[in-house]
Amino acid sequence: MGVHIEGGGKSSLLLTGDIETRLEVPARGIAEGFSLAFSDRTLLRGTFLDDASSCRFALAVEGAAQVRITRHEDGDRVDLNWNFEWITLACGQETLQPEAVDAEEEVLQLTLDIVVEERV
Repeated sequence: MGVHIEGGGKSSLLLTGDIETRLEVPARGIAEGFSLAFSDRTLLRGTFLDDASSCRFALAVEGAAQVRITRHEDGDRVDLNWNFEWITLACGQETLQPEAVDAEEEVLQLTLDIVVEERV
């Protein structure tokens, strides 16, 4: 069956199919965009439209899943056909950066780029 993702109302994502949940997106994700990383190496980037109730999605990294993004005037719907072990949501434009890998190298790693500020 897979997973279907779409805007789920004010500042949230609705996941249906094999996974049934609503993800509340933090303010940074609404302002700067967000990323959804999947266990098969798929990486989606998303941005909320002006009213923050619907989203636009783009495939940033193609993994093993079959991904179909359906565009509508009131937002996109993503259909992913795969059995995922995990899905993670990260907020901000620079949060998830896929590592450059050689075609021969078997790497299932995404670098999580978090800035830590220490106050003195």
